[in-house]
Amino acid sequence: MNLSLRKGGIAAPGWGSAIEGTISGSIYMALGKKHGFTIDTPLKELSQKALDAILYGTKGEELKLKYSGYGGPLMAVSRPFEGVIPNLERRYKEQQSEASMSELQSFMAAMPCPDCHGDRLSPVVRALTVGGMNISDYCKLNVTQAKEFIGNLKLTRNESKIAESIVHEIRSRLDFLQSVGLSYLCLNRMAGTLSGGESQRIRLATQIGSALTGVLYVLDEPSIGLHQRDNDMLLASLKKLRDLGNTLIVVEHDEETIRQADWIVDIGPHAGVHGGYSRSELVVIGAAENN
Repeated sequence: MNLSLRKGGIAAPGWGSAIEGTISGSIYMALGKKHGFTIDTPLKELSQKALDAILYGTKGEELKLKYSGYGGPLMAVSRPFEGVIPNLERRYKEQQSEASMSELQSFMAAMPCPDCHGDRLSPVVRALTVGGMNISDYCKLNVTQAKEFIGNLKLTRNESKIAESIVHEIRSRLDFLQSVGLSYLCLNRMAGTLSGGESQRIRLATQIGSALTGVLYVLDEPSIGLHQRDNDMLLASLKKLRDLGNTLIVVEHDEETIRQADWIVDIGPHAGVHGGYSRSELVVIGAAENN
């Protein structure tokens, strides 16, 4: 905040220049005339109203701008300013170049909403409780805790009639997650923070719940990072999928998983012509009888 606009106080792509004659420079100068600052004023000395106008725009109010387009003659136009942040958001959504998207992403960060504190729920929804807990608090529990809460839920006869199918569905989904070794995950865990193995096992739990048949599943080392107890539960889930009438191809190094396989295809220790003579890398295939 010690830097001025001229010194690069706003470094976002397209808005780092405060040179007279450029579009960004002319916008900054027009805003300065309106709010009483210059492009040499440190940002920390700008009023909140001036900062809001720079970052979030003039809300439809037009500015008188003078700039030269691509080295051409000086032009005078009047138009509203959308704001630096809305401009970056719009450009990011319209961008098709991965390099440009990556550049814009470097100026983006996830921030919790100041009103809901990251719950993404309205005050009305957060005010509703079941068993003394609202949905936001429930989603902060891990799978084991969430399952325990549902199991201990005390409902009246009328409430049980209303909630029966909902409670059954919640309990089933929690059982699926537990069966693939994910009992430690919190329900509100963001997808981007999951490891590849965790994401794969969540998809596996979803497939178990869907009870599809005649499907070919390819899994890449689903046992990575699992305790032996959880690994046993994962193997039971894989067998359940197989017994439904599906085929599973599993790339694995885990001995217990290999021993449970119907067929073993050895393709190690290296790729291509260097494979096929060592058990250092294995593809484990479990198949339904009708496949």
